[in-house]
Amino acid sequence: MINPVQVVIGTAGHIDHGKTSIVKALTGTDTDHLKEEKNRGMTIDIGFAYFNDKITIIDVPGHEKFIKNMVAGISTIHIALIVVSADDGLMPQTHEHIEILHLLNIEHAIVVLSKIDKVENSIIELVESEIRDRIKSTNFCNSKILKTSTKNGIGINSLKNEIINLSGEIKKLEDRSIFYMPIDRVFSKKGFGTIVTGTVLSGELINNSEVDVFSGKNPAIVRSMQTHGKETSIIKIGDRAAINLSNINQSDLKRGSVVVEINKIKPTSKVIANIKMVNIDDWKIKDKQLVHIHIGTSRVVAKVITYGKKILPGQSANVLLDFNHRIAPMCDQRFIVRSISPMQTIAGGKILDNNPRYKKNELKKNIHQIHTDRSKRFFQRITMNWKKPLSALQWSEVFNVSKDEIEKWMNVHRMLKVNEKIFTLEVLEMSKDEVLGKVEDFHKKNKYKKYISKEELLGSIGFDKIWFEYVIDNMKSDVITNDAGYSLINNKINLSDEDSSIAKEIEYSLLEAKFDLLSSLKVYSRDQKKALNILYLLKESENIIQIDSDLWMHTDNYKILKKKLILHFKEYPNLSVPEFKKIISVTRKNAIPILEFCDKIKFTTRVDNYRIEGEKLNA
Repeated sequence: MINPVQVVIGTAGHIDHGKTSIVKALTGTDTDHLKEEKNRGMTIDIGFAYFNDKITIIDVPGHEKFIKNMVAGISTIHIALIVVSADDGLMPQTHEHIEILHLLNIEHAIVVLSKIDKVENSIIELVESEIRDRIKSTNFCNSKILKTSTKNGIGINSLKNEIINLSGEIKKLEDRSIFYMPIDRVFSKKGFGTIVTGTVLSGELINNSEVDVFSGKNPAIVRSMQTHGKETSIIKIGDRAAINLSNINQSDLKRGSVVVEINKIKPTSKVIANIKMVNIDDWKIKDKQLVHIHIGTSRVVAKVITYGKKILPGQSANVLLDFNHRIAPMCDQRFIVRSISPMQTIAGGKILDNNPRYKKNELKKNIHQIHTDRSKRFFQRITMNWKKPLSALQWSEVFNVSKDEIEKWMNVHRMLKVNEKIFTLEVLEMSKDEVLGKVEDFHKKNKYKKYISKEELLGSIGFDKIWFEYVIDNMKSDVITNDAGYSLINNKINLSDEDSSIAKEIEYSLLEAKFDLLSSLKVYSRDQKKALNILYLLKESENIIQIDSDLWMHTDNYKILKKKLILHFKEYPNLSVPEFKKIISVTRKNAIPILEFCDKIKFTTRVDNYRIEGEKLNA
C-alpha cells in the first residue's frame, strides 16, 4: 500500500548496532557522508536516504556524545526504526533513544533485531523478550520485532514490506495552516547560494514566497525548492524538502533555525510549558535550574522557573522556560529536557504558550492551572481574555492552528460569536457585571452628574470597543444610553435644598448675562467645584449650554442666538466678526468662542474670515 502522505522514518539505537548498514541495505545509500564518520566508523551527524518517492529515512548517531544530533533527527519523524544488535542487546543509548521517542510522542515504530548471524537462537529469544519488556509502557508497545542480518541479507525484504505496510497506515499530520519547517542542514551551492533542508511540519510553501527565517535578520525569498531530489513549485506538510533562499546570509543560519510563513510566529526567549519527568531516582528539577532543551532541530539552554516547586521523578508540572537565546517554537510542540552535567534525558515536555503575556504575579498565581489539553486551554484563555474577546482567526494565530480547528473547539464548549468576537455566556455576564459596577461607582462619586461619558466608561473598564458596544446593547433593562453617556435606570439625583437654591442662582446669573459668557467661578465663587458639578447637572437637563471648557450660556439665550443668526442669513450671504459682535452686543472676547461653538454645531461654516450659513441652522 502506497500512502499519498510523505513519510519520514528515523533510526534509533546504540552506537555500532548497525543502523547505517540497515539503511544502506534498504536504500542502497551510505548515510555516513562526513570524512570523520568514514574514518571513525560511526555516524556523527544526521544522514538521509530515500526509500522510495514517498518515504525518507533519517539515520541518526547512536553515540552519547552526539545525542543532540539524534534528537534533531527524530524530532520530525513519523516512524522510528529502533535497531538493537542481537549480540549486545539493549544498551545505554538504546534505552535513552526509546525514552526520547516516547517523550516526543512517536506512535509508530519497527524494532530491528540486527546481526542475528552472530548469536544462537536462544540469545535472540532472550533479547526479543528484553526488548518487548522495555517498550511495553511506550506509545509503540505493539511494534513488530524483525530479525535481520545485513551480512546474509536475512529479513531485509520482510523489513521493506513492513516499512511499506506501516507507512500506509500513517495519517496525514494536522495542518496548522501556517508553513513551519525546522532546519536540520544549511549549506551553499555554487550558482544557487544558501540552501536549507528539513521536514515540513505544517502548511505549504510556493516558489517566490517571502518567509521569516529565524534567526535571520530579514525576510528571505524562496528561489526554488526540491523534495525527494526533484524540483517542485510547492512543498507541503510531511515533505522532506530543500529550499534555496535569497536575501539571507548562510552565516545567519544553522541547524535549529526555522523557516516560517511570514508574520505568523515571533521569536521568544520565554515560553510556558508542561514537563514530565522520567522515572530516574537520581534526577529532579528545582526552581531556576538550568537544563538543555531540544526542540525541533535546535538545542538551547533554559532556566526552569517552577515558582518554588520541586518536580520529582515521574511527576509533571507547568513551568516557565527562560532561554539563553530566542527561538521560534509552535504551541503544543514537544521537546526533550536533558541535564547540564552529566548530560542525560530527564524529562519531556510540550509548549503551552509560545508568547506569554502575563504579568509576573498573574503567572505565578495561575501557571499551575493552565490546561495541557489544547481545547480546554482555549476555553481557559477565552475566560481570561474576557475584556477583549478575539476572533477565530486571531485565536488561530495565538494557538498556531487552523481557523477550522478553533471553530471545532467553539462547538465543543458551546461558545458564541458576535461581530467575529468569540465569547461564552459566562464572559458576557462578567462583562455586564463590570459595566454595572463601574457605573454604580461613578454615581456614588459624582452625585451631581447623571451620565458617565462613553470615553470615561470605556477607559475605566478597558474593554475592546466592539465588545463594549455589544455588552451595552445587552443591558437595556439596566442602563440608559444616550448621546450624553450612560446611567443606571434606577439612578436618581436628589438635590438638597441648598443645592437647589444654588442651581437657581446659577441659572438666573446665566440668563441675566445673555451673551456674556460666564465661568464656574463667576456664577458661584464660594465653591467652584460645586458650581461645576451643578453646571454639568443643568447641562444634562438641557437648562444651560456649554460653549467651551468652562464657558456657559443659558438655553433661553442660546435659542435667541439661533434666531438672530437665521434672521441675519435670510438677509445677508455671510457674517463677519464685527457684524456678529454688533448683532449680539458683545466684545470680541465673547464673540470668538461663541462663533467657534456655532461652527462646531454647524450653525455656521467658516470661509476665510467670514461665516456662511451652516447645514444645521434651520434643522
